[in-house]
Amino acid sequence: MIDEIKKKVKYNQQCPYIATICRHMLDFDFEKLCSVTLSNLNVYVCLICGKYYQGKSINTQAYIHSLEQDHHLFMNLQNTKIYCLPDNYEVVDHSLEDIQYNLDPKFNNLKELDDNVEESRALDGTTFLPGFVGLNNLSKSDYFNVVMQALCRIKPLRNFMIFLQFQKSATEPFDYNCLLSQRFSELTRKIWNPRNYKGHVSPHELLQAVTLKSNKQFKIGQQSDPMHLIIWFLDNLKKELLHINKINTIISDCFQGELQYEWYKPLKNAIGYQPIPIIEQKSFFYLSLDLPSTPLQKDGSQKALIPSISIQELIKKYDGFTNTDSADGRRRYTITKFPKYLIIHMKRFIKNNFFMEKNPTIVTFPLNDLDLSQCLNLEQQNVKYNLIANICHEGTAKVGIYKIHVKNEANNQWFQIQDLHKQNIVPQLISVSEAYVQIYELQQQQQ
Repeated sequence: MIDEIKKKVKYNQQCPYIATICRHMLDFDFEKLCSVTLSNLNVYVCLICGKYYQGKSINTQAYIHSLEQDHHLFMNLQNTKIYCLPDNYEVVDHSLEDIQYNLDPKFNNLKELDDNVEESRALDGTTFLPGFVGLNNLSKSDYFNVVMQALCRIKPLRNFMIFLQFQKSATEPFDYNCLLSQRFSELTRKIWNPRNYKGHVSPHELLQAVTLKSNKQFKIGQQSDPMHLIIWFLDNLKKELLHINKINTIISDCFQGELQYEWYKPLKNAIGYQPIPIIEQKSFFYLSLDLPSTPLQKDGSQKALIPSISIQELIKKYDGFTNTDSADGRRRYTITKFPKYLIIHMKRFIKNNFFMEKNPTIVTFPLNDLDLSQCLNLEQQNVKYNLIANICHEGTAKVGIYKIHVKNEANNQWFQIQDLHKQNIVPQLISVSEAYVQIYELQQQQQ
């Protein structure tokens, strides 16, 4: 029976049904499941109505749909091959390449992505700038969107994910051990796709993968903390890439730094600390900064005072001289190696016995030339960073939204992106936002 079906398969470059394709009905952002069986095995998309169906042989869901609805062109969602049903022959035509490209975008020259200032046009006539598109909010997923937008600014990580290859087949569409990597790779390519059918992208498949692998720690309909997601995501992505490439170090190469800390334990039954410290070395993937307490007094107009502090003042925590006290002792931190991409976390949210509080302190920071030389215990060492992503929070701890500021390096234009909404923003407003998580890029040293 199988041999008979194979004999019926033929190639046809002049299929009479090509004109029936409705590109505006196609959406490849959602989970690749058959709309009838909910199976992810051997799924095809109907190129006329955009629905997903399983199989293409006799009595399969796609086959039955072709007979009942008179829809004849279907594309395999794993290998992008297009077939005409119920005749079951493969259609090969250059006019269909844009559909295959949108399902699985390919990139040749990544430098063009960073030098591009030209907007692309979607099917509905709207324009968008590749790499700076909005992401759908899937119900309280603004925290998720800003993290994915931020990680897509890391050029080495972005380039690695764009070219990352996976073994796919109709019977095994994905490997659970590399599910995050596969979905993140797909989302990255869609965000930077210059030929996208839409001016926005949905992170639905990646969020579903995160929900599954985190045991619903992060899920649709539940607001979470972007910093918690970054820590979890990078850790699990690193494990997956190690599984795929065995010796992959892209996460460590981008984000890992080294620091030394001196730990002074409290003396028992006495006031003070042990005179001899415990000195340890450890790696880090982000630095946390402690914000000063919000003052309780009000000014003459009875408005609460909102303090302001510079990031250089906060970063002194890691200069090797400033003491940081906690319940288990006193520490002094010294950074011994800076990462290529520095993630900074402002501790804005504090959970007490009753509710979550937000510290509204404004942290001022430069967009370029953030000098952290004071934190490196070496003479004549120049360490400067440029901001590439700024995640900020607006509102209260209970009711608030996350936004992100990102820059197009081709023309130094900054954008503010909140889910689907993107707008230009002047740099002066970025430096006074309620920054929560920032990513800086290390400047190239002058030779």
